[in-house]
Amino acid sequence: MVTQKTVLGSSKVFAGASFSFKLPAMRHAFLCLILQTLLTLPVWAAPDDDATTAPPVITGEIAITRVAPGESLIEIARREGIGFDLLVNSNPQHDPWTPEAGAEIILPRQAILPAGAEKGIVINLAEMRLYHIFDIDSHPVVDLYPLGIGREGRETPEGVYRVVVKKEQPEWRVPDGLREQDPSLPAIVPPGQNNPLGAYWLGLSANGYGIHGTNRPLGVGRRISYGCLRMYPEDIATLYSQVTVGTPVLISYQPVKAARRGDSMLLEAHPDYLHRFGDLFQEALTAISRTGWPGEVDYARVRDVVKEARSMPVDIGRLPAGN
Repeated sequence: MVTQKTVLGSSKVFAGASFSFKLPAMRHAFLCLILQTLLTLPVWAAPDDDATTAPPVITGEIAITRVAPGESLIEIARREGIGFDLLVNSNPQHDPWTPEAGAEIILPRQAILPAGAEKGIVINLAEMRLYHIFDIDSHPVVDLYPLGIGREGRETPEGVYRVVVKKEQPEWRVPDGLREQDPSLPAIVPPGQNNPLGAYWLGLSANGYGIHGTNRPLGVGRRISYGCLRMYPEDIATLYSQVTVGTPVLISYQPVKAARRGDSMLLEAHPDYLHRFGDLFQEALTAISRTGWPGEVDYARVRDVVKEARSMPVDIGRLPAGN
């Protein structure tokens, strides 16, 4: 996988406050003099490239690759370190299993951060991706990884958790439900190539759930696990080396995300596989309104974006020149 890193940029805003005091006249005059002096001093504001505050709203860039002879989208997803379903969503014109050799394939490496994203691990189940937001040399960056998540009936739980344990070469304690389905399974699978947890395990405060590698990497980017979160072997190795016990983990389900970048308003939509939202168009309008966007919106384009759900940010509004 080509890891995406985004260095954060921000600016700081000075806000004033009002006060009400009942003091003797001399103390009141002295206080007024101090306040007047403070309020007339120049206010320092961080430059736009200061990277010391909140995460960016958008990370990464769209890329292109070509189909090699005999290659399917699931093999391209593995080659490029992208989730399979995301790749299919972004390339609906191609047959996932028999795309034409030499055809251009869009790699959806750009994403709007989920609402509520802060430093730590942020997971959006709707897009089957993990965002790791952390500091390098005091500058926050974002790494973006695909995930395999819980299948239908064994959905990965949503909520605010934390990493409570780190373990290399973990053993797999087979869930009782799986052993009931297949009595030939052992109670414990030792580390090794037959262990579905792979080489690394990040246990979460959601009891029994964790982020781990896999011995079946073609399942990454799909709803295929028993509830845990699967990563490509090289991705979990990197994440494991960077994460500490206590790291916060936010898991949410956000099929629609919106963000402003410069003079543009961007909208990103994914399939609502849980059928949680009756009208994704209205959900999109809500997401846009939360950004405080002051410009016009192409509502026909918004409808197309949520209907197509191509898992990439799309421009749906621009501010007029000079605004």
